[in-house]
Amino acid sequence: MGNVTILVGAQWGDEGKGKWIDILAKDSDIVARYQGGNNAGHTLYVDGEKVVLHQIPSGIFQDKTCALTAGVVVNPSQLVDEIQKVAHHTKLTPSNLWLSARAHVITPWHIYLDGKREAESDQPIGTTKRGIGPTYAEKANRTGLRLGDYVDEARRKQWLEMMTKRFPEFSANLKNQAADWEAFHGAASALGPYVVDAEAKLRADVKAGKRLLLEGAQGALLDINHGTYPFVTSSSTAAGGAFSSLGLSPRYIDKIYGVAKAYLTRVGEGPFPTELFDDTGKKMAEKGHEFGATTGRPRRCGWLDGVALRYCVDANGFDGIILNKMDILSDFDELKIAVAYEHPELGEIKDFPWSFEVLKDCKPIYKTVKGWSGDIPNSGSMDQLPQEALDYIKEIEQIIDAPVSHVGTGVNRQDALFR
Repeated sequence: MGNVTILVGAQWGDEGKGKWIDILAKDSDIVARYQGGNNAGHTLYVDGEKVVLHQIPSGIFQDKTCALTAGVVVNPSQLVDEIQKVAHHTKLTPSNLWLSARAHVITPWHIYLDGKREAESDQPIGTTKRGIGPTYAEKANRTGLRLGDYVDEARRKQWLEMMTKRFPEFSANLKNQAADWEAFHGAASALGPYVVDAEAKLRADVKAGKRLLLEGAQGALLDINHGTYPFVTSSSTAAGGAFSSLGLSPRYIDKIYGVAKAYLTRVGEGPFPTELFDDTGKKMAEKGHEFGATTGRPRRCGWLDGVALRYCVDANGFDGIILNKMDILSDFDELKIAVAYEHPELGEIKDFPWSFEVLKDCKPIYKTVKGWSGDIPNSGSMDQLPQEALDYIKEIEQIIDAPVSHVGTGVNRQDALFR
């Protein structure tokens, strides 16, 4: 049996992964983030205090060793701020926070490009404008700045000279965003001691039998290869992305969990067949406090999409689905789950289409189940749920052909039900 667990968002992000990383980290030795950047916001409640982590893995509050690996992109000055922000909860040192020398660095230039392209595009993606896409693009172009080079002043200077020669706008950006560049350079000495060959250390620990929990950001439907392209993020959010980020053999994998809300949300642009524009959608948004942890943007809300969730199960090999925010669905007279789509030209579609052009014209075909009223249990066993809630879970399991292994019932780490 393997000793590595992967946790993946099973929708369009914002599923509540941070809380479950925090819970599962208790039984792990190391927690490693394998992709994304500070466009992700993982919200936790620690001793009653709300903490939003953007780059540090969510297992840090269980006093575990944490790592950012090669597939991650790092905003240095914001990471320094985040390390300082959590200092009163837990002290981070080079012994318990490893930053991969292979991870690529987000610079003020990349943030500028992100905002510029989004503003000028005829078809904006709805990015967080954090510089994520341009940083990954620079990585693919083989002209990016890796963290190991960033913390070396001479190599950082070489990169700046190269960029100045390549891009006429770059010199102007250095002047126009002088304060941001100053903070960028200032963070290098603070992060230097944390920068290591994180992948080699992780592989050695896994071989030695230590338990590793891999934390994904965003969600599988935003995967650059398998998501609703082009309305996706710039990294491989699916479980397979973890292997390439760590240079880790799949043979070590024990469990892969997908986190999904009991309904569905999406931030930014892109097709969303089950989106609601009525009072029911407003009720979901208000009860669920559906605003982005990173941007504050309101999330679009809709019924659970069983077609999309089944696709994520197949594409990731989930051993179990963690169904979050079941408490939000209390006091709805009826609940709906999309079991197929109806397309004006293609007719009934049972499989998630590869083309967003097809998906945007799809209307959901629903299965309706009876809702429940009143509060549900906060902790304990899933068997304690009202019968209607159990029936809802059973319908989901049949539609997606995968078990629901855990249920989330609130924001705190103890608000969890287990099979």
